Amino acid sequence: MSSRGNSTKESEVLPDEQTICVNCGMCCDGTLFLHAHLNPGERGNLPEKIEGQSYSKDGKDFFRLPCRYFKGKCSIYDQAKADVCSAYRCQLLKDFESGKISLDEALDVVSGAGNMRAEIMAQYMNISGKRQKIFFKKLLRELGKVQEAATEQNPAGLEYDLLLARCNIFEALLIKNFLSEGEFEKYMMADKEKNTDQS
Repeated sequence: MSSRGNSTKESEVLPDEQTICVNCGMCCDGTLFLHAHLNPGERGNLPEKIEGQSYSKDGKDFFRLPCRYFKGKCSIYDQAKADVCSAYRCQLLKDFESGKISLDEALDVVSGAGNMRAEIMAQYMNISGKRQKIFFKKLLRELGKVQEAATEQNPAGLEYDLLLARCNIFEALLIKNFLSEGEFEKYMMADKEKNTDQS
């Protein structure tokens, strides 16, 4: 999603913030979230691929991520899209806006996170033998399935344990730099509800 707060108009967005968002995209590509929230009345008026990924649950509307308009960066950045795409502000943007970090520091965080994620994906493909592209949240689900299937007689193996440890370190980095405290709480509750639904 892009870089703007709810009260910030697109024309008021600082170019430096756009630079951070264009280089990142982790809120769009399935690294941070499995879905994005839609405002009431948005469904039926969304770009086709977002509309195709939209759904309702418990009286609220969402669309699944990764966004199909994300191709390394948003391919409809200057077009009408879901409100959340213009409203979402990650913790990194908030820290940049408040002067806690510089543009170069923010871009270093984005680059470091991207490199770590790429290494994790390469490690997963090497261990699993799968070559199909996978996004981070789906990778976590796949690792969860491996762990659930593991037994004392047939353990997941050291390679999977090490990969899971790397994923935990990466998630800690995401929480620190990209998810605010409120978002982290919602994220944990969503995971808890998901696990309850599956049990």
